[in-house]
Parts: sequence; structure tokens; C-alpha cells
Amino acid sequence: MSALLRRFTPALILFLLGAALAALIVPAELEQMHWEVPGMPSTYPLEQQLRPMLLLTLCMLPCAGAVLYALLGTMDRYIMRAFTSYFLMCTLILLLIYILADFTDNMERFRTRFDNPIVQAGLFYAMQLPMFLYQILPYTLLMGALWSLSKLSGTCELTGMLQSGRSLLRVCRPVFYVASLVALAYGICGFHWAPNGSLYRQLLLKQAPPSGQEKALVFRSEKDARIWRIAKPAPITNPGEPMQGVIIEQFDADNRGELLRQYFADSATWNKADSTWTLRNAYERDLSHAHEVPVDDRFLGTCTLPFDEKPYQIITPGQGGRVDSIGTATLYECIAGGSGSREDRAKMRTEWHVRIARIFSCLILVLMAIPSAVTFQRRGTMKGIGIAVLLAALLLFFYRLFPALGEARLIPAWISAWIPNAAYLLISVYLFRVNLAHRSLREWLTARLHGEP
Repeated sequence: MSALLRRFTPALILFLLGAALAALIVPAELEQMHWEVPGMPSTYPLEQQLRPMLLLTLCMLPCAGAVLYALLGTMDRYIMRAFTSYFLMCTLILLLIYILADFTDNMERFRTRFDNPIVQAGLFYAMQLPMFLYQILPYTLLMGALWSLSKLSGTCELTGMLQSGRSLLRVCRPVFYVASLVALAYGICGFHWAPNGSLYRQLLLKQAPPSGQEKALVFRSEKDARIWRIAKPAPITNPGEPMQGVIIEQFDADNRGELLRQYFADSATWNKADSTWTLRNAYERDLSHAHEVPVDDRFLGTCTLPFDEKPYQIITPGQGGRVDSIGTATLYECIAGGSGSREDRAKMRTEWHVRIARIFSCLILVLMAIPSAVTFQRRGTMKGIGIAVLLAALLLFFYRLFPALGEARLIPAWISAWIPNAAYLLISVYLFRVNLAHRSLREWLTARLHGEP
């Protein structure tokens, strides 16, 4: 009983830590959704309601990994522990380098824009963490697998494990367990928080215009046939502040976009309690009968209007068509609703397939790392590791090239997203075949050219 309790103690500790973290960030996400998603919580679409559930899942993934570790045998636990330690080390090192380089690049902006630059920089990089992890996790998985397995192979431990009657894939099964959990975490980061971090970065670090030359923000609500023109929007760090210099144009969605009325106000403030907007020093211009009677402005003073738009929607209107800054839930809504031009829809469909395909790239890179790091001959593993690193670098290029072809509608969106994965899966299978035959890649190619098996 004491041995069983000792084995599951790490899982219990991670469960408590995950529950504490979930209690901190899940309510914060629900609050953020209240500022972002149109309508009231009871009317949120399913894809938006997934956000807090996915965050809860992410918090509990370490506990799931610890439970899986406790259920494995001695040899599997040893391999899983070795791979996880090297993977975490690679991730922390690369993440630290990434953050320090980025902080050095933007240090002057933090100093000039914030009253307390150190604290604000810390909050900024906390928001950027999902985006950073989304960029590096597949490659730190590759590096961790190469590092751990090459060490096990170099000390002949892996050879001893194979002599127990297990195949190479069976010996490396714990590596795939960890890679699957990381792939799930990777997919959760890419669902909303990595694109949101990219958007937050663009808005916070963009070059401020000279004083007196601020460009008015324009937001179009296709669903409600409404356009907002705002001279001074609220900052992204505090979207509840009043919007200054507001013009709202209401169109008739059923009558060829005829302009019905306009509202002019010094400021507009969103009311969280009932999801309405309060306009101050407002005027209304009724244009619905402009062809019959003269147009006149009616003074409203302070009035409340039941508009569905939320502050965060208005502050972040598309960001120049960058689909990588749109959350997956919003991306799905745009694709299902057929909104945007043909070019925008092609970009959104391609990005949708790319986000799904990149989840599987975590497993494919690990599959490629195993035969590259393991050797059964008296030669070093550096050649295989070098080939794997080169192939991983080329994968970055392919994930730029083929989606660009999909966005340009030269090839179907789903093909552009899955071509790199399919090609690298075939490469991994070939590398495994070479390794299991106890031959180098050159020996295998020579044998193939001479028609040998």
C-alpha cells in the first residue's frame, strides 16, 4: 500500500497544482470571453464555450502524464523519465533564449510606453507564452528525442532493452506517450491563446502615430449591418475605457445596404451588466425618410443602445487580414458564415487545416528522431542527428511555402496543409526501415540501386 501511494504521490501533487492553476485562469478566461464574444454567455456558440474546458484540460495534462508514468513498468518509466527531462530542458533553454532576445529587442518600447516597464513586460510575456510555445514545441520534442535516445544508444542501454525481445517501436512507446500529451497541449495553445498572443503583440508593440495624426478605427459588423468609426479607441490593456469620438452607422441589411441612421457621440462606454452601450452627448440622424423630408439631427444627450458588439471586437478588427491572429473559434465562425472576400476565405480555410496538421507534426518529428538518434553500429550518431535537424529546418520552410500556395488558391487548402506531414511521414518510415536493417542510409540506398532487399 505504501509503495502504491508513493508511486502516485507525484500525480496527486500535480493534480492539486493543476486544480489551483485552473481556479486562477479559468474564471479569468470566462471574464475575458464576456468582453470578447458577442451576446450573453447563454448564447455563446459551442466553439467559444470550449475555451474554458480546454484550459482546464491543459492544466490537468501534467497530472495525466504522472498517472500514466505510475502505471508503466520499470523500463518504460526509465525511458519516459529520460526523454521528459531532456525535452523540458530543451524547451526551457530555447524559451529563455527566445524571451531574452525579444525583450532586448523591445526594451526601449517598454520603457517609453509603460509607467512600470518591468511589471508590464512580465505581464506581456505571460500573455506571449502560448505563442512562444506554439512556435517551438514540435522542435524541442525533436531535440529532446534526439538527445535522450542518442545517449541511451551511445551507452548501449538501448541495445540491452532490445535484447529483451522488444522492438524499437515498443521500446520507444513511452516517448510517443509524452509526445501525444505535448501535441494535445500544442493544439490547445493554438486553439485561441497563441493567435490571441500574436494579436496582443501587434497591438501593444505597433508604432504609435505622431500626436494629432491618429488614424480613426473602423469596425464593420456584418451580422448587424453596422459600422463603427472611432477617433480614439480604448487601449487593449483596458478595453472597458470609453471610446472617444464615435460615429455609428446603421444600415438596412434587407434593402441593398441602405443607410438608415447615424449616431454621433463624444464617447461610448460598454455596460458589462446588461451588455449595452451608453453614448454621451449624442445626436441621432434619421436617414430612413431622407427622400421625403429634410434630414435633421436630434439631440439625445446620454442614451443607452442595445448593440451586440463587444469592446474587444471593436479594438481588434482583423489586423490587416492576418489570419494567424484570429482564434480558431472565430475562424470557424467566419468560415461557416462565409464572411469576407474570396481571398480572405481561402486564407481562413488554409489556416484552419494548417492548425490541425501542425498538431500531428509533433508526433511525426518524434517518429523521425528515433531512427536518426539510434544506431546499432560502431559509428557515431551525429550524422543521423544532423540529417534530422536539417529536415526539421526544411519543414519550417515547407510550412511557409505550401500554405502560401493554398492561400493563393493554387492548390486546395487541405492539401497545402497536409503535404509536409505526408512527406515527412514517408521519410520517417524510410529512416526506420534503414535503421531496423542495421544499415546506414548510404548502404540502404546502394542496396536499393542494385536491387537487393
